[in-house]
This record gives sequence, C-alpha cells and structure tokens, in this order.
Amino acid sequence: MPSRSQRKRWRALGRRKGREEHGLAVAEGPRLLEELLASPARVRHVLWTREGAGDPRSAALLARCREVGIEDEEVEPAELAEVADTVSPQGLLAVVEIPRRGWEDLPAGDLLVLDGVQDPGNLGTLLRTAEAMGVAGAVTLEGTVDPWNPKVVRASAGSVFRLPVVAASREGVADRLRADGWSVWAADAGGEPLPRGQAPPAVAGRLALVLGNEGAGVSPELLAAADRRVSVRLAGDVESLNVAVAAAILMDRIFTSRTPEARGC
Repeated sequence: MPSRSQRKRWRALGRRKGREEHGLAVAEGPRLLEELLASPARVRHVLWTREGAGDPRSAALLARCREVGIEDEEVEPAELAEVADTVSPQGLLAVVEIPRRGWEDLPAGDLLVLDGVQDPGNLGTLLRTAEAMGVAGAVTLEGTVDPWNPKVVRASAGSVFRLPVVAASREGVADRLRADGWSVWAADAGGEPLPRGQAPPAVAGRLALVLGNEGAGVSPELLAAADRRVSVRLAGDVESLNVAVAAAILMDRIFTSRTPEARGC
C-alpha cells in the first residue's frame, strides 16, 4: 500500500515544479513502458490497477519489471487517475527518473533547437521525428514546454527517453553552438526555400536547425544570429504550416541527405 508521502509525490509529477523538485516524470500505458524497458531510462516505480494488470500485455510487462527489480504497486483506479494525465487511464503507469543532461552530453551530429515551442503535442512530435530522421539530440530554449510533460512524453512515443534533450538559455546559444562546431540554420517563412528532391546547400560539419514558437516563429535574436534561414515553399493561399509539419519536411530535406561523415559523427 503506497504511503501518503508517496501518493503526494506521484500527484506532484503532473506539474513542472513537481517534476523538477523530485527529478521524476510519468509515462502512461503499456506501449511507453515497453519503450522505457528497452531504453537506458531508469524506471523507479510502476503503478497498476487490477483491471489494467488483467490485460496480458500489461501482465507480461509487470513480470519483466519484477525480474529486473523495479518496484510495483497496485493502486485503486481513482488513485491512478490522480497521477495519470489522460481522461481514461490505461491501468499501467511508470514513474521514471529524468535524465540530467548538459551540453557535454550532446553527441556529435546534427541537432534540433526548439525556441519557444509551447504545445506539448508539437514538442513530442518534433522529438519523435528528429529521432526518426537521425538527429543526434535536441536543445530546448526558454518558453519551450517541459519535455517531461506527460503529453510530450506520450506524443514522443518514447523518443524523449532515447534522444538527448538539453535545456539552455537563448542568450548566446548561437555563439555556443558555433564554438562547439555547429552551423546554425533557422526555419523562417521568409527564408531560402528548400525544394523537394534537391540537395540542400552544402555545409561542412554539424548542423543545428532552429524551430520557433507556433505563432511568433524563431526569436529575432536567433534569426539575426543564424548562418542561414530556410523555409518550405507553400502553394495556394496557405500562409503557414504547423511547426511539427514544417519541421518534418525540413528535417527530411536537410538531414536525411547528410552522411554520418558530413554530420561530424
């Protein structure tokens, strides 16, 4: 039976302040628990309901957790609902340790820099797409939603557990990136269009692509500091694309054509 202090700590993980205080986040459902068990992430606790454990997939996952020494706790559906983020919890929830990463933990290779992305679904999709496109890591700047928000975790489909994500200050970030070997490209509606099927402009070494806020775009200081501004040419009367959609197109056109040698890996 979980103690009162445990329940209080788990409930706090729904808020950024609580996650930062305890260094923990939650991942709900069997699919995310599978991703966690296959990743370097450290699962501290698994909460489950009787109904949830009745599902064969969830029961098998619980057995795997016990085999590797992960603590688990049966809770009532109402207790799980207090911790879960979804309207209808899936009956299985993992409490996972948030990796503490800094600049030195970013691997060699291309990066995604997220400048004020506020929607959790967008951020999770961006991280998932970045991993799929072979991006080495991501940097989140001020104004960007917490990568360990439960909605981000869910939308990333596990990528947030594998892709190194580092928080940084906007001030001086372009200079820091260049000093460490990255060219800085910023996504901007007025930037140079990157046509489909054509190789992007050549760049020696690693590249950092900056994506901005859903409404305002990349901040003026980063736009001014970027080595190049790039965009997706739109047809008809469409003025803009969702940031995750635009990013997927740009990442496909920029990153997938670059060899590991070109990326500085």
